[in-house]
Amino acid sequence: MGTALRVHAGSSTLLVTVTKVLDPLTDTGSKLLPGQRATGVQVTIQGVAGATYDSTASGDWSILSTAGLASPLFAKQGVCETPLADFESLVGVGETRDGCVAFSLPRHARILSVRFSPHSRAPGAVAWR
Repeated sequence: MGTALRVHAGSSTLLVTVTKVLDPLTDTGSKLLPGQRATGVQVTIQGVAGATYDSTASGDWSILSTAGLASPLFAKQGVCETPLADFESLVGVGETRDGCVAFSLPRHARILSVRFSPHSRAPGAVAWR
């Protein structure tokens, strides 16, 4: 974690960083299915060149665990509260955005990696282990 990775996202170039993994993520106000826990990923995205980047964090970010891909989670409150306006909307060159994305994982699953896939697609994807 903490390493900024350069991502070519179509006509945009970004520096993307996972700043912290919150596991478990507490006080989300979300109802979890039995046997599940909430986790969160705090991130920073900086537009460094090209066009304005416009996407959605819940589609771009994913967690791969020993149980497979984690499901996105709507966090009603807390450090990872899901905002009304997505922090990945309209990130221009020279702008930096911080945000947090929440996920639901099986209670006993281990996180293997955190992945950023620009525009919710695999091309250009980067991962942190």
